[in-house]
Amino acid sequence: MDFKQLHEQADSIIGRMPPIRKRRSLRLAGRILKYLGLTIIILFLLLIILLSAQFLNFTRIYNQVASGKANLEQAIIAVRRDDLSQASSLAKQSQNNFDSAIDDLNRIKTSLFLSNWPLLADQLNQAQSLLVSAQFLSRAVYEGTDFGLSLESLLGNNKKLNFTKFTPEEKRKVLGKIYESAPELNGIKADLDLAYLNLEQVSGSGFLYLFNDKLNQVKEQIGQAKLILENVVPLTQLIPALAGYGREAKFLVMLENSYELRPTGGFLGTYGVLKIKDGDIASFETEDIYHLDMPAQDKMNVEPPPPIKKYLNNKWYLRDANWSPDWPTSAKKIDWFYRLEKNLINPKDDISNFDGVIALTPKLVTDLLRITGPVMVEGQSYDENNFHDLLEYRVEKGYEQLGVSSWHRKAVIGPIVNEIKIKIFDLPPDKWSNVAYASVDNLAKKNLLLYLSDNQLEEIVAANGWAGEIKNYYGDYLMVVDANMGALKTDAVMARGMDYKVLEKTDGMFSQLTINYAHNGQTDWKTSIYKSYTRIYVPLGSKLINISEYSRDQIDTGNESGKTWFGFYLAVKPGEIKNITINYRLPSEINQAAGYGLYIQKQPGKELNRLSFDLNFKNDIKSYSPANLFMQKIGPTELKWEGDLSIDRNFNVNF
Repeated sequence: MDFKQLHEQADSIIGRMPPIRKRRSLRLAGRILKYLGLTIIILFLLLIILLSAQFLNFTRIYNQVASGKANLEQAIIAVRRDDLSQASSLAKQSQNNFDSAIDDLNRIKTSLFLSNWPLLADQLNQAQSLLVSAQFLSRAVYEGTDFGLSLESLLGNNKKLNFTKFTPEEKRKVLGKIYESAPELNGIKADLDLAYLNLEQVSGSGFLYLFNDKLNQVKEQIGQAKLILENVVPLTQLIPALAGYGREAKFLVMLENSYELRPTGGFLGTYGVLKIKDGDIASFETEDIYHLDMPAQDKMNVEPPPPIKKYLNNKWYLRDANWSPDWPTSAKKIDWFYRLEKNLINPKDDISNFDGVIALTPKLVTDLLRITGPVMVEGQSYDENNFHDLLEYRVEKGYEQLGVSSWHRKAVIGPIVNEIKIKIFDLPPDKWSNVAYASVDNLAKKNLLLYLSDNQLEEIVAANGWAGEIKNYYGDYLMVVDANMGALKTDAVMARGMDYKVLEKTDGMFSQLTINYAHNGQTDWKTSIYKSYTRIYVPLGSKLINISEYSRDQIDTGNESGKTWFGFYLAVKPGEIKNITINYRLPSEINQAAGYGLYIQKQPGKELNRLSFDLNFKNDIKSYSPANLFMQKIGPTELKWEGDLSIDRNFNVNF
């Protein structure tokens, strides 16, 4: 609008008016300007009043948020110094602070004046999501400290009291509290879930942009806490059962030597029978596996799987019972062999049913020693750094220097296990979570395998990925299983890698797997040429094309646990690097129009230094998961990933 032109036109019009009419027009214009000015002044005053009211609300919100943040931070500090009572009080105050801030913010949001500003409304919505997230987070801390206080009350508020000093009644109470704690822990997890979801609604735009780094850090910490609770909640059902809550539990425990790799983690060199009730270990006696196999060998004639018969023994014994990489299958076979050999040696023995079969590798023991510190047995200190190698030498060579017979060379394992057990039970309550975390981590990495005879408990184990079973997966699947066939303890010096490629063509999907073996040792008392019977488990119905360096008659095929497998005998000399490439065609049902899934399963006890895959499809890739720094989209139809196989890996692609 051209105000200058309007002014000139108005002057021209007024100049042409008669004097009387001009005076009347000027008086009318004056009155209009007077009323207009008065109206503007009134509106301005109203605006100031409204803004002043909102300013007071914003001031209250700021003060409440500052107090809530400070109280929450102090509550977490109090938790770290084990002052749960103060932590609970501070967390409750923090929750009240954020409650008040949210109420004030809601009053601002309902203001008609502010609701008509879209940009401001968006910022207020983000602020509300942030406050609600803080509200749920403070409530989670409060409920967590409340749970800790209830546990403390069972211990007579003695925070340094360890489990071995509990009376039998106190042990039952603690196990009962753990058994009944699932609803409380699920409530805490639900609060963390809601805190995380609300934090996800904060885009970090506008004035919140300055806090993006802090918001991402908090989001990561909440995610870690959620993950811990996801693993801990199932343990509340398993720990009481494993500890014999309410009745004596009996387990067959197999100690697997991963230096002599077998399908479920290692050679079954030692077994033990564990009896436990209400957290008290009534007995845990370990024996050399040959103390069963040798006395029974002339009284039994069990036909072994063909590879065992060809490369190891004409008969099948307990020591080789874990031939299936599917742990539930091997656990049942171990139980069957134990009963058979026990009855053949002494038919009068009354063998009651086991509540489960447990297998563990030395990695679990070293992780526990990291928490407990070293243990002293026979004047020798065993710690997290020397345990496996030192024990290996003691039972293979050192026993001779100590004047111990070869028949009793593994008797030292029992005292070592007992010393570790004592140290674990002597840990103060604030260290129990470390043991729980180490156990969960080793369950995920398959250094600890559980098979429980109670179907409901076994379902919990399987649902959390701790059962060690061959996965029933809808899409592409891969598991490479090595079995040391008399190569001493050579797996300790073997480095492995794996490269997997999938190429979709007009006539189907084709896979190429290359397995890398590097022998980094030399021939000595525990190392030799590496000899392995290796099986490649793939989707049922896959068709083998070829395996490098092998003719058709040197390759075995079969089906197990809903999978097809290809098997061959492998030898790698000290200092040698060997690459084996397997080409095969995937079944047609793997090629899904909507997407592709891949599950790569870890063999228990095996360290895979490097894993990579290259997936190339006909259709353009719309999305994939997990989407992280290790995943690269090379082109519209190709993905690459590189990492390790410390745990099972699952990938999904959508077209």
